[in-house]
Amino acid sequence: MAYCRALIPLVGGVAPAELLPPLLNELGLEVEPASGPTLMAFERPCAGRATRDYVRLWADWSDISQTSELWLETISGESMAHSRTRCSDLLEQIRSALRS
Repeated sequence: MAYCRALIPLVGGVAPAELLPPLLNELGLEVEPASGPTLMAFERPCAGRATRDYVRLWADWSDISQTSELWLETISGESMAHSRTRCSDLLEQIRSALRS
């Protein structure tokens, strides 16, 4: 099982509940409506990929008023024996997009 997480500083006045859904949709994730200061997203099914390898994401900004940081976690059934996983790639894409 592949698992990655990152604490990402947020700058600007846009709330994560407004900022994340369009970004995650653009990256191919289905986003569940935010429930309070958390959000879940799931990778859309793709031909040729095992269901267990789909990436799931959890975002938490419950401490944002004190820290201005967002917790992101990704998980999938991929093997951690690989040097790069889709979980880590997706997390890096999100981190890059939030920096710009």
